[in-house]
Amino acid sequence: MKQMNWIEIGSEDPRKHHAKDTLLIVLHSGPNEEHSKWVDELETKAIPVMEKRLEYIKAYCGFANDKSAPFAIIRWLKDGNGTFERRWLLGHFIKRIRTQFESIKKLAVVIANDTPSKLDIAMAEDIYSSICNHLFDSLKIKSCDILVRDIKQIEKKDPYFRDRFSYNLNYRFWINENPDIRTSIKIGEDLKSFAMQHSCDFQEMTESELQKEGMNLILAVGGASEISPPRCFLLSKNLKEGSQPLMLVGKGITFDTGGINVKPFESFVNCMRNDMGGASLMANLFMALVATGYDKPVALVIPACENLVAQKSMKPGAIYQSHKGLDVAVDHTDAEGRLILADALSYGEQVFEPSSILCAATLTTSALRQYSGYQTPVHFASKSVSKKLQKACEAFGELITVQDSLLPYKWANKGKISHVTNIGRLPQNAGMGGGSNIAAHFLSEFVTKPFVHFDIFASTWNWSGDYPGSNFGATGSLFNSLFQAIRYGSLDEVLA
Repeated sequence: MKQMNWIEIGSEDPRKHHAKDTLLIVLHSGPNEEHSKWVDELETKAIPVMEKRLEYIKAYCGFANDKSAPFAIIRWLKDGNGTFERRWLLGHFIKRIRTQFESIKKLAVVIANDTPSKLDIAMAEDIYSSICNHLFDSLKIKSCDILVRDIKQIEKKDPYFRDRFSYNLNYRFWINENPDIRTSIKIGEDLKSFAMQHSCDFQEMTESELQKEGMNLILAVGGASEISPPRCFLLSKNLKEGSQPLMLVGKGITFDTGGINVKPFESFVNCMRNDMGGASLMANLFMALVATGYDKPVALVIPACENLVAQKSMKPGAIYQSHKGLDVAVDHTDAEGRLILADALSYGEQVFEPSSILCAATLTTSALRQYSGYQTPVHFASKSVSKKLQKACEAFGELITVQDSLLPYKWANKGKISHVTNIGRLPQNAGMGGGSNIAAHFLSEFVTKPFVHFDIFASTWNWSGDYPGSNFGATGSLFNSLFQAIRYGSLDEVLA
């Protein structure tokens, strides 16, 4: 990953870093934020005809340093409807400003206030990541520097901001990478390498081991692929006898054709490299926690494979016995993610005996239809957990919507000739819009511990084309908030 270039300027005038080939962007936190004298001086050089305004954000644009160095001072006229909306609006605004100065190939972004917030940091990261290529190893322009008065103020607000952002980009990189490269084997290689470097316990379950443990659902889904065969990876850190870790679980379908019930183009089959988004989110979250010295017991379970159309593909109508012992009818082969998660959740509980479980998956396309491309539906979160998550999301400008647990969703998964079916339905027209809820309740059949599920299909991919900090593919959504909630917010304590 290409790292952001943070420059501490102290009491130095940021204009010393300003040249005619560099666009200086001055960011303010909010409408009432105090600013330095140099900002007022720079604003006197603004050209009225170049001013831009969009909703409640305004830019004073002009040229400084002998009228040769372009600048834009961005001010908020009010706080708006929330931090996500401000990130979103800033993204649109930066595109307009860059169009106005389209010949400029260097950026210098100044966080103007002396005590920046997490949102300020996230906005600076948005500007940077939006000009990265889709693999985040190079920039589309020559350079982008982030200028701050005191880097210690950044560290005070977000102590591990560099590691957090690095693993956020790696989360996106895994998703954006070619699915013939980011296979189950590659996921395992990267996790094993990390485990060796950070003294984590690591286990890779191959087909024979999965078969021995009765994890027939993972085998059924992935049995048709040779380059991305069925695997389940288990990592842990800080486990001692009797410790009950927080267990992170993520869906790792490295590509999803839909199987025998093949996806039509309208079902986003061309974007199905993102179907391992849950695995990428939880794996990189685990790695970020461990790398930053998280000292509580934590475990990771990643089921990974590919859902192909081939001779050994699972067949619609087949019934498989899960690791938990429940018979599962495969009524639709494109509802495969919940199958591999069912075995992984059950086996992970058996091995780690966790205090609680967080699960993430690009589980249903209905999440996108229900909640748009900006929000993440969250299932089974208690009021205290919901409060912690909402607080973290507000800090970093992300959106969740917490769903209720209801018996109709649970009953919808009952099978006629099996315990459960993998594509539950509500009666008649009640099923419209219930897909994410029903799928989440399917997963709940395979756990006994406190369990929170994130259906990230809606927010993990830049469907709208204007998700903050994104240009193509993965958005990085929820990584910052989950890292914040676990690393600093004691989410693990209220989960148990």
